Amino acid sequence: MGKALILFGQFFTKLNIPVPIDDATNKFKTSIQYITLFGFLLGCVEGLLFWGYTALFPLWFAWLLYWITDGLLTGGFHLDALADMADGLFSSRTPDKIFKIMKDSRLGTMGSLALIYYYCLVGGLGMIISSHFDRLHMVLLTVCLTMLTKAGLSLLFYHMVYPGNKKGLSNIWLGIQPWRIVVAQVFALVVVTLCFSWQGLISYLMIPLAAYFYRRKVTKVLGGTPGDTLGAFASLSPLIFLLALTILMRLG
Repeated sequence: MGKALILFGQFFTKLNIPVPIDDATNKFKTSIQYITLFGFLLGCVEGLLFWGYTALFPLWFAWLLYWITDGLLTGGFHLDALADMADGLFSSRTPDKIFKIMKDSRLGTMGSLALIYYYCLVGGLGMIISSHFDRLHMVLLTVCLTMLTKAGLSLLFYHMVYPGNKKGLSNIWLGIQPWRIVVAQVFALVVVTLCFSWQGLISYLMIPLAAYFYRRKVTKVLGGTPGDTLGAFASLSPLIFLLALTILMRLG
């Protein structure tokens, strides 16, 4: 488990962890059951920083700093995928051209709008829900949101089909045993339920529901789920949870 957490830290963050991991591809495939634990531990780091921010700044500004911190720690790993996915899927082109657009390192109009809309939504929803939560629950929320990026990502590994060259980085995601994904989801489910009771449970269930329709749409257009669409859903998962939780808290 320790090597798995180190591997995830090397892959998903900008932290310099100079520990060599042998046969990293195979280690990744056999360690997915720990991916939400890694997300939880990363969330604890970000939650601790958020707690510190709230001691120095108003809650709304601390909330913004949390998202900036997450971007710096991860290098915008999944946000880049979100922008590429938006540029590709909203281009209304053929699958071949969509793949070329997503592989293009340049940021297009739809990718820019996706990032702007994303931060407007998470920023606004956080400020709304903060009126229903105390400081501790806001810290727990930051921990859970960071964890849920990995929970959402792992959902799409289930019987994943990659529509491209399987000799590259995509090989990491293929052939993952379903029980490992289930373990990752159960861990996330327990954490959000302990933190936010039945509201957290229902909000979490919106993620696999959205994942089903999301993958169905992507597969229909592209014939599978390429890497950018995986990373995009990792970013969308905490947004889905936050939106559902905000609605439930406002409804009482």
